[in-house]
Amino acid sequence: MTTLQAHTMFDYQLPALLTKAQVCTRLCIAPRTVEYMVKAGNFPPPVRIGKQVFWSEKSVFSWQQSLFSQQEAWAPA
Repeated sequence: MTTLQAHTMFDYQLPALLTKAQVCTRLCIAPRTVEYMVKAGNFPPPVRIGKQVFWSEKSVFSWQQSLFSQQEAWAPA
């Protein structure tokens, strides 16, 4: 393996992972609300690693962007 190959192979950074508690704090909602939103298909599903569930920070950010996109595009008539 060349130095260039080794360098590019490790350049990729994984998005930060958020626990359910961190998601709840960030969105100011209760843990049960996150569960209901996931079950209804209104929020990205978590990834289970061991006994914990995690969301990528990118997926939560994308959800927030899609939620507020209409509001941000609003302009007075």
